[in-house]
Amino acid sequence: MLGGLGGSFRHARSATGLLRLLLVLSLIVPSAVFAFVTLQGRALLLDNATNRTTRMAELLAQQAAATFDGYNVAFSRIEEHLLHTEGQFQEKMLHEYLSDLDRDMRSVDSIAVIDEKGAAVAHSRYFPVPRTYLGDREYIQNATPATRDRPGPLQGRDGLVIGLPVKSRISGKVVLLASRARHEIPGAANGTLVMAISQQYFEEFYRTLALTKSDRVALIRADTRVLAQIPAAPGRPSIDPEQMGSLGPITTATASEIGIRQLTDGTIDYVSPIDGARRISGFRKVDDYPVYVEVGFSVDNVLAPWRSQALINLVITAIATLLLFSVARMALVKSRDEAAMQSRLLAEEHQRLEAESALRQAQKMEALGQLTGGIAHDFNNMLNIILVNLELAAKRLTDRRPDDLERVDGYVKGATQGAERGVALTRRLLAFAHRKEDEDPVVVQPSDLVVGVLDLLGQAAGSKVRITLDAPRGLRPIRVDPNELETALLNLVVNARDAMSEGGRIQISVREEGRMVVLSVKDTGHGMDAEMLKRATEPFFTTKESGKGSGLGLSMVERFATQSGGSLRLDSQPGAGTTAEIRLPAAST
Repeated sequence: MLGGLGGSFRHARSATGLLRLLLVLSLIVPSAVFAFVTLQGRALLLDNATNRTTRMAELLAQQAAATFDGYNVAFSRIEEHLLHTEGQFQEKMLHEYLSDLDRDMRSVDSIAVIDEKGAAVAHSRYFPVPRTYLGDREYIQNATPATRDRPGPLQGRDGLVIGLPVKSRISGKVVLLASRARHEIPGAANGTLVMAISQQYFEEFYRTLALTKSDRVALIRADTRVLAQIPAAPGRPSIDPEQMGSLGPITTATASEIGIRQLTDGTIDYVSPIDGARRISGFRKVDDYPVYVEVGFSVDNVLAPWRSQALINLVITAIATLLLFSVARMALVKSRDEAAMQSRLLAEEHQRLEAESALRQAQKMEALGQLTGGIAHDFNNMLNIILVNLELAAKRLTDRRPDDLERVDGYVKGATQGAERGVALTRRLLAFAHRKEDEDPVVVQPSDLVVGVLDLLGQAAGSKVRITLDAPRGLRPIRVDPNELETALLNLVVNARDAMSEGGRIQISVREEGRMVVLSVKDTGHGMDAEMLKRATEPFFTTKESGKGSGLGLSMVERFATQSGGSLRLDSQPGAGTTAEIRLPAAST
């Protein structure tokens, strides 16, 4: 049983260690899953935002290219109109033509024709046009015919140039200046065609994309100057009143000033120094024009759904972690309590076994005490024999008669034999009293064991009791603790002796019954009634007089038989004696 408790204790300790690991995992695993899911969700949203900026920038680049192609078409129509005049310039007729063309184009604020000297010669909104010098304007200089065959960095398809934003004095709106050098027209002076394009046209179109206030869409020239953007750039300087004509310049931001280091097709992640917003922006070049489209999504807006979901996931993770931790902790506490209980039980079982061992030794000593009382008379007889023989030997030696020497030798031999019998009996008693209690069960031959202890049993029974033995050889062996079996037999013989105060007969037998080996002790004593027989094996129950028995003999015999895999069977009737049978399983061979 002690081994079983030890195994249970080791199992409880092992379970406690496993539950400690589960307690740690209940904190780590949900947190790891939360971190993985959260980071994956964030990465997915950022990837989606990157793909959206790319697709949207491509669409806006196609729209801008179509718009700029329209301006080139308009310029080509003006050139064709000038060609039909066959070199005879008529401002009135050109003004009317430009006005019609102006009205047909929703994004155009005004159209002007500039001669080779940089002076305005026709305008869609003025007639006659003021003779204003515009040759020093950047949109005129960048569109000079001398660079038409070798387009400069700011010239696009067919030499089209997109100028910087200015404020129109005609409409009061901010406009972009699209210009193109006049192609060779026979009989006509060369110059530049200029078209004022409404910046609002692009901004309103960009606003239809349903972006948030923190997102950004911009039209940027190849020299990194911003042409149009939403949200609008903070603050614009006023118009220079000294500027002549309908147009005044506006200072514009460069791409580098808003956090963009270079313009190229692709996607970048940057933080704007103007508003501190972090954006994922996609850039696409507008076909063959020196212009780029930027579509930037605010990372804060992109990650807003992720933050909400992350908060929900955090709450779920916290609840799951708390539940798992609580369950694991309760299981750990229970396991620790069970381990502590198993430890206490193990200690109690160890103490109990020690107490039982001490009790068995005490019972053995009690039986030994009863045994010594029974053999005291035999010891006295042995000592008398020794003394008588020694006295006779001494008398013969005193008389010194030669014929007495032979008799003296016989007296000495008789004394020696009596002493040897006493020594043998004493050795047998000491061996029984001091035999170790912790012997492991071994395979023994039951008949040999009973025969070996028969002399001791006879001494315990006393001279008034006759012992007969029926122990045939060849019986199957049994696996028992020999010392405990001898003690059990001694207890049964002592009980039988005490039940026959006037003397009687004890029959000891060994036999096989099926797979069991039966050791039987039968007496001719006064026997027991049914009530006494029912309580006979109860600890401390005895029918003997006070001081003549502890009531533990049959209890210890029954415990020995049970622990050895067998049983104790009692059969008794008043006046017919008692039969006690120790039934033990035969050992496998």
